[in-house]
Amino acid sequence: MLIQRIFRLIDEIELTGGGSLLDRIYRAEKRGWASAAELIKVRELRNLIAHEYSTENMPEVYAAVAALSPVLLTAAPKVIDYARNTINQYPK
Repeated sequence: MLIQRIFRLIDEIELTGGGSLLDRIYRAEKRGWASAAELIKVRELRNLIAHEYSTENMPEVYAAVAALSPVLLTAAPKVIDYARNTINQYPK
């Protein structure tokens, strides 16, 4: 949700929308939210989870989720602050 929806929304508000998912990830890195490499790993893990139909790889998936969760938990407050500051720039 963060990468797919929120990053896209902020890009659209700032009129920098368009481009690929990777473009959004690199813009997020430029904004200081997280490294592009980490966000790409998060996205790859999301894709793995969405398409994983067997339970034999679940221990590895759980370990990867645990390892990458701090990336999102660190990025989320930064994104919220950025969005709040962006909103406050517009007159009410």
